[in-house]
Amino acid sequence: MGATCPVSSNDEGVAKVCGPAFTVKMVSQQDTEAPKPDRHFVDAAQPGSVMVVAAPSEMRSAIWGGLMTARAQHLGVRGVVLDGRCRDLEEHRDAKFPVFARGHSTLGQSPFTRPSELQVPVTIRDPTSPSFPALTVHPGDAVLADIDGVVVVPAHLVDQVLALAAKSRDVDEKCMRDLRNGHGVQETFAKWRGK
Repeated sequence: MGATCPVSSNDEGVAKVCGPAFTVKMVSQQDTEAPKPDRHFVDAAQPGSVMVVAAPSEMRSAIWGGLMTARAQHLGVRGVVLDGRCRDLEEHRDAKFPVFARGHSTLGQSPFTRPSELQVPVTIRDPTSPSFPALTVHPGDAVLADIDGVVVVPAHLVDQVLALAAKSRDVDEKCMRDLRNGHGVQETFAKWRGK
């Protein structure tokens, strides 16, 4: 399990998305040896999925724009997480389509990057924080993204993580209740978290 950070939601913090990962690996346009998909990567996306698109970290161009959002939304894709940049922010907002990206750019994708492989493991690294561990996303892993960031849970751990999350949520609700009723943090955490 892991998380990527930082991310920026272009939907002013109200976007939330959850679903199985549909992965896309991008490479530099100059890379003539990497494979090429037999169709456009968005056309291959599966309904109900969250697309996870990984671009080379040095790329400053966008890898996603409004046209991609229009097609993905039509296909029933729930949202997209970009290890790269996006453009056409107003179009994503107007479509109410969740897009989480490292940043934005006015430059389009095609002169700089191209899709290479679909539904393969992709590795996401935070270029601004080398000490933050890399995260590998496999097709079908559970992706949850909101204003706080992006979390990826390996598919085989989803049930276990859901059980732990339910337990943690219950404890946090009890802590919040006590804190709002005037109890101290140390006292509250000792009571509910055992710390």
